[in-house]
Amino acid sequence: MRILVCTASRHGATREIGSRLRDVIAADLAGPAGSVVVDHRDAADRFDLSQYGAIVLGSAVYLGRWLKPAERLADRLRLEHGGRPVWLFSSGPIIDGDDAENLKWARTAWAVEHHMFGGKLDRAVLSWHERLAVAAAKATDGDRRSEADIDQWAATISASLSNT
Repeated sequence: MRILVCTASRHGATREIGSRLRDVIAADLAGPAGSVVVDHRDAADRFDLSQYGAIVLGSAVYLGRWLKPAERLADRLRLEHGGRPVWLFSSGPIIDGDDAENLKWARTAWAVEHHMFGGKLDRAVLSWHERLAVAAAKATDGDRRSEADIDQWAATISASLSNT
């Protein structure tokens, strides 16, 4: 089986979540050499979706929206679903009270599940416009991602795939 973990990340935090998901899923499903391959790709890359039996797609959230490459890939997945399991995740809440309720992909019927991970804010890597937005939101620097949450969700995906 070939599994794709695909991410759209502006500053790398969501890409790091995707890498951890890939590592945990690959370790959980390890079997005879080559029996399970877990790839991690950028959502902006061009690739053939048909080679994957399962897909995990995630995006950073900015101003309540996914990044364009992830939105385009999600639209493509919706049309080319083919019955394979698809999990979606978002990364980005940087202030208390942020959640997935209003995200376009949070309640999509064709995905197994949508999961929201906390985000990471480091003003030093932000553009001038991004710094203005986080100042207006009164957000503080910090890493709100939880390795335990990432590992637990990856284990849920692995368990679901091992039962198919």
